[in-house]
Amino acid sequence: MENFSGNESDQFGKRTADKIGVAVEVAGQKLDAAVDYVESTKQSAKQTLDQVRQDGWQGMKGKVMEYTRTDPVNALLVAVGSGLLLGWLTKRARG
Repeated sequence: MENFSGNESDQFGKRTADKIGVAVEVAGQKLDAAVDYVESTKQSAKQTLDQVRQDGWQGMKGKVMEYTRTDPVNALLVAVGSGLLLGWLTKRARG
């Protein structure tokens, strides 16, 4: 291990503290962004659930039918994927 003189030790400590400060600041920014994303997603999900409650099953059925008419390929892929996922989940629950 190297021996530092008093001045070198002070400079090393200052550089280390600066780097730690930058790392903490970046981590704080990332955490703030994550919190903002979660909050935005939560609001979006709440709005969707509120809309489903307002529309009821008939409104939801109408939206599904409209989506199927306008984008049949994606609707088919979503249906197949949902079926596979549901089958996999029920198989695991029984087995």
